[in-house]
Amino acid sequence: MEEPLLLLLIMLLAIANNLAQGRLVTASLKEEKLVIKRQLELLNKPAIKSFVTKHGDILDCVEINKQLAFDHPLLKNHSIQMKPSFKITKRKGLNDNSSTILTASQLLPKSMRCPKGTVLVKRIQEEDLAMAKYSKLFGVAFLISNSSSKLVYPYNDPPPGVHNELAALVTSTQNTGATAKINLWSPSVTPNQYSDVSFFVGNDNGIVTNTLITGWTVSNPHLYPDNTRLYTFWTRDSGKSTGCYNALCPGFVQTSQTVTLGQTLSPISRHMGPQYFVHLTLQQDVKTKNWWLLYGEEKVGYWPKELFDSLVIGANKAGWGGEIQSPVSESPPGMGAGHFPEENYRRACLMKYLDLFAPQGFPAVKDLNYYLTKPKCYRAMYGKYPVNEEPPEGDWGNFVFVGGPIGCKD
Repeated sequence: MEEPLLLLLIMLLAIANNLAQGRLVTASLKEEKLVIKRQLELLNKPAIKSFVTKHGDILDCVEINKQLAFDHPLLKNHSIQMKPSFKITKRKGLNDNSSTILTASQLLPKSMRCPKGTVLVKRIQEEDLAMAKYSKLFGVAFLISNSSSKLVYPYNDPPPGVHNELAALVTSTQNTGATAKINLWSPSVTPNQYSDVSFFVGNDNGIVTNTLITGWTVSNPHLYPDNTRLYTFWTRDSGKSTGCYNALCPGFVQTSQTVTLGQTLSPISRHMGPQYFVHLTLQQDVKTKNWWLLYGEEKVGYWPKELFDSLVIGANKAGWGGEIQSPVSESPPGMGAGHFPEENYRRACLMKYLDLFAPQGFPAVKDLNYYLTKPKCYRAMYGKYPVNEEPPEGDWGNFVFVGGPIGCKD
């Protein structure tokens, strides 16, 4: 009888231990959910009015002076700038009459409009917080790299077991902004992957990197099934402790009632079919030193000068390209349209009308370098059509094709 009793006692102890462990796990999960709930309460400010889009986003109309930006300690006494002092200018001689540039008015139906005194803000959900896990090298790596085409990563190494690949065209030209019309695509990703096409402006004061980035990104397929979204990223210290994606932290001052960070961009391009673009601009107001984000001619908002140090005096680099991130255990996602740049229009992702800004006008896009971390898989290809030769669907100005196929591992 002793042996059966001993076995029974061991089984009871095991069950008790499992129950105790289960209680600990449950308590830990509850604590984690409580932390996330509190974080979302801090990020999402009270809404005067809200909408639910056809993509499932919740868009809030928040009082402009009560938005998240002003939780930043450096912006407690900040005076809101409703519009930049610069005029939105276009380079003469470029002829892009394409109807495939998505305007701000196309993003939302007329019924979704915010009351006066409020701005449009995408409500942050629990799944949005996952953006913070992605290592942001695009724009940071180029500023801290040497003058060769080889990138070095002294600050923002990708996490262990993660691929972070870049393909871009970078210029070392002093500027007060950059712009591009970016081809919209939607590469497939898993819950642990990320793919974007974007451009940056930045300045390195020799110690840390100040960077601003904008473009489109695809991530979180469970929350956003293959949705392509407007995104931004900013940092003043190479991404070590300052800045964030979109509005996951205080900083960006929203001024628009029709375009907001994280918004769905639709429709997207189809291989050998219709092509769609968004026109994005990062430009400094040289009077206030604030950095503005423009969607076409829509003034989305700005990053106040207080957030930066070296970017206050302008940028010394800019670049256009793509980035992917994936666990090494998974088949990597495609970049851009999932096709190599050499496959050209309607197959590869096109960024056209690449330009820079300066107080005296448009500086030449020169001193260009390719930065390719894995050229067998992801590439960029620069071009400029001769005067007597026109590309499909109007002039492209300076342009670059960028991308690479899904599943490429050399």
